Amino acid sequence: MPKNINKVLFLTIILCAGLVLGCTKKSAPVVDTQIEPVKIAVSSSFMPTAELLANEFTANTGIAIDFTRGTDQELANMIREGGDFDVFMSSDTKHPEGLIDDGLALDESYSIYALGTVALYSKFWKVNWTGVKYLKSSQFNKIAIADPEENRYGKAAIETMEALEVYPGISSKLVYTEDQSEALGFVETKKVDAGFIAYAELSDRDKRWAWVVPAPLHEPIMQAAVLLKKDQVQEHSKIWMGYLRTDSAKSIIRQSGYSVIDAAAVSTSN
Repeated sequence: MPKNINKVLFLTIILCAGLVLGCTKKSAPVVDTQIEPVKIAVSSSFMPTAELLANEFTANTGIAIDFTRGTDQELANMIREGGDFDVFMSSDTKHPEGLIDDGLALDESYSIYALGTVALYSKFWKVNWTGVKYLKSSQFNKIAIADPEENRYGKAAIETMEALEVYPGISSKLVYTEDQSEALGFVETKKVDAGFIAYAELSDRDKRWAWVVPAPLHEPIMQAAVLLKKDQVQEHSKIWMGYLRTDSAKSIIRQSGYSVIDAAAVSTSN
């Protein structure tokens, strides 16, 4: 068996054993300074969940994670300009697939790590039970959504309004933002009356007052991760990609407000 495969197998065994031990003993992550960190470009909206995942991963492997956050487009641009990253975790599938098409990411590493949930949220109105009524009332001046041409959450918002047959009456009141995190910022600062945002970005308290858009009202928001091409792809980044498929990682992702799916069972089209 090749030496590098032996190494991956060894680290995988360590990871699995660590995850089991981690269930019974919680401790602050201890970083093995002799191991190079995994450098990950991650969508801003997923950052809180990514940090939870990284804490568990590092606690059980000693491998540090170095995150760079931004919009999907910003991160894709940085990668194309030669940014030093090992992994790209996008909030959509379009940008990872674009990097694969450009020869900058490994096709065989492509995986869906989360399924996003979109929500309608307001600081002025508790829309948890009245989301549809609120949209149909038109008793608001501005609703923020991410640019639907570039962002899956924004596209899902449009699809939702079309499915509810309220889009024609609302379209003139829409305020477009760069991504779903900026849309949430507009809501939080009361620049708009409400916004379609990523449910997972809300605090536990605020989640109680948001209307979670039923999944059938829009196409799935599939979030993909890929390994980026390098002269030598480091083994630790492969271990991270494997970790995202563990039950422990999936549990953290679910608890944060996402769903998880079997990547092999879905189309990679966006």
